[in-house]
Amino acid sequence: MWHVHAPRHQVRAALSAQDSVQADVVVIGAGVCGAGAVHALQQAGVDVVWLEAGEVAGEATGRNAGFILQGTAERYDRAVALMGRDRARAVHAVSVNNHARMRAVIEELGLVEHCSYAQRGSLQLAGGPREEDELRTSASWLQADGFAAEVWSADQLPSALQAKGYRMAVFLPEDGELDPVRFVRGVAQHGVGQGVRLFENSSVVDLQAPSPGEVRVRTASGGQVHAQLALVCTNARAGGLVPWLDSIVEPVRGQMLSTAPAPAGVFPIPIYADHGYDYWRQLDDGRVVLGGWRNLDPTAELGHQDVLHEGIQDRMTAFLRSFPGLEQVRIEHRWSGTMGFSRDGLPVVGPVPGLPGALAAVGFTGHGFGFAWLAGEALAGLVLDGAHPVAELLSSGRLR
Repeated sequence: MWHVHAPRHQVRAALSAQDSVQADVVVIGAGVCGAGAVHALQQAGVDVVWLEAGEVAGEATGRNAGFILQGTAERYDRAVALMGRDRARAVHAVSVNNHARMRAVIEELGLVEHCSYAQRGSLQLAGGPREEDELRTSASWLQADGFAAEVWSADQLPSALQAKGYRMAVFLPEDGELDPVRFVRGVAQHGVGQGVRLFENSSVVDLQAPSPGEVRVRTASGGQVHAQLALVCTNARAGGLVPWLDSIVEPVRGQMLSTAPAPAGVFPIPIYADHGYDYWRQLDDGRVVLGGWRNLDPTAELGHQDVLHEGIQDRMTAFLRSFPGLEQVRIEHRWSGTMGFSRDGLPVVGPVPGLPGALAAVGFTGHGFGFAWLAGEALAGLVLDGAHPVAELLSSGRLR
């Protein structure tokens, strides 16, 4: 849907069989993570070649709902149970900082209107008594740890949610939303204007990185890039280039749909429900974008193929049309996208075993826009300074 409504994209030429180019750094993957890395490197004056298998923002980056949410895929109380309070607080802070960095770049590049960026917050919606208790605990702990969170009762919820019987939610005022394709392509256009060499339709089939300074990348066309370092920002597909990541990051499919313009104001705030499995938002033009429901058939939603799951799509449609005023809403687009889920639900950022000349940032577990921009900046920090706090917190060492 985002691609259909995006301005015409001038696709950059592919790396051809006759091309053999040199660079300080080669960045593989032109999604939000790759964009974060390239932008930081370009600002520091690093000579960058940027490779994308398809088109910029063509994969998971451009196939989501456009949420900028804080935290991991787990509610905060669950994250604390899994990681401990100190680590959960530190990881949550990374996601809040990620949004702050994205907002700064959006404003710096003049992309606020272009990518429809807004910070209206988000609602974590409770579907039953158990989830209500979990959300209250999460809100209390978030507040205690210095994060903004408000418990909303039923009479504070949008009327459409009240009519469906929802009784409470947690409002997170620092969350945001945008058009993900317009954002990443806007950053890419700026980078190209500043000298970044971007090659689209340039799928990498071989990465050799035995040591820094000896990096060689070969594309499907036979083109080659020689660089000091390689940054792998391909998330779900990283295992194809970095063998160690094949058992660390699993490809998981998400189903999506969008409607024709519906009555304004039905969903004034982006919504995250059923422990994060269901999510939707209404755009300024009235269209509703809705996704998730993967828990209905988790085994079938594994793999790299972007295919529609009829049963899940039907359930999503029925759910949306159960809201007052949306009973006859027309579905305009249906699609899916493949995300990279890590073994422990956290991103992997930094050096990876087996490729000393490469760094990676992958495994965002459905929260790419919550972590991936800053993860890309962290890779740039490793290139420039040899260290970055996000890479230290989310290093691959915990999974070896």
